[in-house]
Amino acid sequence: MAKTSWHELPRGVRDAVQRELGGVAGVEMISEGLSSDVTFVAETGLGRLFVKGARLDDDLKARQLRREISINPYVTHLSPEIRLQVEEAEWLIVGFDYVEGRRADYSPLSPDIPLVLDLLGELSETPCPEIPLRDAGRLRESHARPEDLHRFSGDALAHTDLNPGNFRITSDGRAYLVDWARYSRGAPWIDATAFAMCLMTCGHTPYDAEGIMAALPVWKTLEPGDLDAVAYYQSAMRSAWQPRLDPWTNASVAAARRWFDYRVGLEVGL
Repeated sequence: MAKTSWHELPRGVRDAVQRELGGVAGVEMISEGLSSDVTFVAETGLGRLFVKGARLDDDLKARQLRREISINPYVTHLSPEIRLQVEEAEWLIVGFDYVEGRRADYSPLSPDIPLVLDLLGELSETPCPEIPLRDAGRLRESHARPEDLHRFSGDALAHTDLNPGNFRITSDGRAYLVDWARYSRGAPWIDATAFAMCLMTCGHTPYDAEGIMAALPVWKTLEPGDLDAVAYYQSAMRSAWQPRLDPWTNASVAAARRWFDYRVGLEVGL
């Protein structure tokens, strides 16, 4: 479905946004971002902002955007800060500090990987806030083995959606983590193993991906059997997906199967 443009928003929404921002001098529409009905960069009285919004009658998108609002105050050392919240004429509009950066590169030998690891290290030290969070163990009930569900639960904050588009790399070598709609509470290694899955999707072998992640202190919190449980879950979950046209999805399905086969091979001594 095509995104709504700035000028297609109801007049009341545009007026409310301009009041909150001290005016909007210019807008650059952005097509990416499947979880929003409108996305654009705005030149405003508060500076340059990345703005996205959802229709309130789209329950999923509106709920995801409200989740981002809830978590933002606790993660502004890792992510752009929210400067705008407008709810008007059946729309929810949110504006973040704009980060001038590119999507991350996870391919083998990429200089972006240490930047992402540094940020994940900071995230692992971020206290889990006392707000409603989904439990990572419960979220995995449909595909994890029942005997493994307890492994995913815990008291650590997890972003969970670490695809390259959710990291912005700036020219001065800093990484920012965006799109917090899927955060949860879980085991301290949830994001570390999620990033390992992303590395494999981008061409790393399971052996190399696990070796890279071993640099993170939280990797040492893994108990025997945890990685086997994660690899099983990733393979079962992604194999259940319907075939899609985007290369990332197809590559991640193949990578998850390779990871599971690798872990099984370790178990039987292959």
